Amino acid sequence: MSGCHRGPQRPADLPPLVPCSITVTFGGETLENVGVLLTPADKSVNKWSAGGRTDANGKAVMVTSSVFDGAVPGDYIISFRKTGESKNMNEGPSLIPLKYTQGKSKETITVTKEQTEYTFELEGLK
Repeated sequence: MSGCHRGPQRPADLPPLVPCSITVTFGGETLENVGVLLTPADKSVNKWSAGGRTDANGKAVMVTSSVFDGAVPGDYIISFRKTGESKNMNEGPSLIPLKYTQGKSKETITVTKEQTEYTFELEGLK
């Protein structure tokens, strides 16, 4: 009998990851259940996206490829998504202004080994 398998095997080309968490606020208040996506700014340098969902304290812990804790250090475009009461983040209209959503966001973040916690204050929330 073989040993326990603990999830997918780490891809050979996945660079070392650094811990990364992002707190999302609006009007000084934290926002719960917001999807946060980090899309590489230059996919020729980094092909690995990371994402997470904010908890009751507005904090999302980033996970690469939905499995591996942390994010590849580098530059990303950050986008946000929050829908109504649906458990599926992709159902229904986003409650986040379009300027912050995937494909439209111009907001950037640089993930480094030295800084592992970030805060984003959203403006114009519906």
